[in-house]
Amino acid sequence: MSSINDFYTTLGVSKSASQEEIKRAYRKLAHQHHPDKQGGDEKKFKEINEAYQVLSDPKKRSQYDQFGSVPPGGFGSQGFGGFGGRGFDGFDFSQGFGGFRQGQQFDFEDIFDMFGDVFGGQFGRARGRARQAQEESSGSDIRINLTLSLHDVARGATKQIELSKDIVCPECGGSGAEKGSGLTDCSVCVGKGEVRETTTSFFGNITRVSTCNICRGSGKVPKNNCHACKGEGKKREKKTIEFDIPAGINDGEAFIIKGEGQAGFRGKRPGNLYIQVSVEPDKRFKRVGNDIIYEMPVKMTDAILGARLPVLTLDGEKEIDIPAGVQNGEQLRLKGLGVHTSSAGGFGVRSGQHKGDQIVKIKIETPQKLNSKAKKLVEELAGEV
Repeated sequence: MSSINDFYTTLGVSKSASQEEIKRAYRKLAHQHHPDKQGGDEKKFKEINEAYQVLSDPKKRSQYDQFGSVPPGGFGSQGFGGFGGRGFDGFDFSQGFGGFRQGQQFDFEDIFDMFGDVFGGQFGRARGRARQAQEESSGSDIRINLTLSLHDVARGATKQIELSKDIVCPECGGSGAEKGSGLTDCSVCVGKGEVRETTTSFFGNITRVSTCNICRGSGKVPKNNCHACKGEGKKREKKTIEFDIPAGINDGEAFIIKGEGQAGFRGKRPGNLYIQVSVEPDKRFKRVGNDIIYEMPVKMTDAILGARLPVLTLDGEKEIDIPAGVQNGEQLRLKGLGVHTSSAGGFGVRSGQHKGDQIVKIKIETPQKLNSKAKKLVEELAGEV
């Protein structure tokens, strides 16, 4: 007779272990010792399965704990002898995946994770083909870098770029079919857009459904391929794209133009165009938030007496009043002449615009050389102040 601790010891759990702990231990050990794996141990694998079949079933576990052994003849027809067509909580693999008990949960990913090394060659390829078919059907995104001036980002601008990219075939309109020939059901998936692979394993027959990699899920193929695009529904050409630069965008930010990426396979969804902005340094202006900083040279006499002088802005020259006695480094503010942004925070139509200011920082110029007359006047001024 088996000891009461045999099955618990086999799975490496205590007698008080929860069902979740038992399941985790079983999955780990089954993955480690599966005989189809390199270094697997068939004998150990059978012991692990036998222990799990008892301890995972509350009724069988209770009997085992009570009697301390496996009853003669096992626990009935749902014993362990090669699973008898049954395994994993009574699930019937001999009929594919149709044998769930009512209310039972079964995690497909657990199976493929647990035995990934066994099924990876078969089902990994199926999953890979499905993903590849879906990715190739939809157009990929395009990402570009665009260098702009400070004026472009402060005021917004309309730009044009020319890209060599996949566009919808103008001959067939994206269908991939020669004019007048149309589409027909895919011979591989018989118009279903998906294919089924059935693999025999120690579980029984397992069926995997994946996207058809010929029609890529549409179920249709051209009767005769378009001569211009060879049935792809797209072709590579140069295209000029015009778009608006959103006012207020920052250096390093990106914005999106939907549908202007690569064209999709036979009319499938196109990708998007992502434009990342780089702003050229401007020797005259410095951006701080939404304000524009400008250092304005002012003659010493204008600073002392005051003057009305032209000042450079992003919108051209404006006149500004320099107050008498202005100090070096003092700042004057020109309302609304900074960076224009949108309160909506999005791109496209920009309602409720906000405008930053231009900060004019006074830089008083001291003359390097004075003639005798100018020097005398300065000396007289020094005696008065």
